[in-house]
Amino acid sequence: MTGWNNDVTGANQEDPEKTFAEKEPADEEEEPMSKIRAIAVGAGAAMISYGAADTFAQGDSSFAEDVVDLMHSAYTSKVAISGIASLEPHSEHTVALPPPLSRGRGPVVRMFCHSLGYFLADVLLILFGGLSGSLPSMWAGRLIHHVIQTCANTPCIFRTKPSEALALRSVLCIAYFAEFSNIFLRLSNLLRRRKSPARVLQAVNVALLSSFGVSRLANFFFAVRIFWQAKDRIHPQIFKMLTTIQVSGYLLNL
Repeated sequence: MTGWNNDVTGANQEDPEKTFAEKEPADEEEEPMSKIRAIAVGAGAAMISYGAADTFAQGDSSFAEDVVDLMHSAYTSKVAISGIASLEPHSEHTVALPPPLSRGRGPVVRMFCHSLGYFLADVLLILFGGLSGSLPSMWAGRLIHHVIQTCANTPCIFRTKPSEALALRSVLCIAYFAEFSNIFLRLSNLLRRRKSPARVLQAVNVALLSSFGVSRLANFFFAVRIFWQAKDRIHPQIFKMLTTIQVSGYLLNL
């Protein structure tokens, strides 16, 4: 009996070297299929929007890309700003999303899914362009960006241990504010193509520079600070991967 009890006790003991993120049970209420469907919806919406814009512009693919990317940036920025405005104090990593926003079926995770679908649709566009002999502009940089963004979005969408998911989703929501500056970049492209008045174009470019400094550079350091404070809540391998992604993303912004 003593030997049996020792076996049971040993089986129930937790590995002391495991982090909290590795010990915490997953939230079984989150359904991966609903997230996969949301990714498909994002990809489908991007393809339909691109087709409509391309038809309207009579085959001007640059115009279509600017319009669709502007729509993506406006949507993701709106959700990110709403999430940032709703951040609540957190005992371990300063601030975090409130439960209604951080859940798998909430608007923030749904936005992550739709955005990932948009990036996957752009990968298909690039591949189709390569097969047809007409690669889109800056295709290599776009592919690198989409690989980085896919690696960032995927764990935030599908990791379901409550503390880890809260930390990852809060950080990515803050980081998505970077899309705000892209609104002015795409507006600048559209206005330049339409030969708008110099004063209007100058005002948009000033807004672009200002928003870039706030949403990409300053906001990046805020997101990284929260991320490092939540280190113990994130699986070590995921933490290492996302740290690499953060460095890569920051270098892409320079």
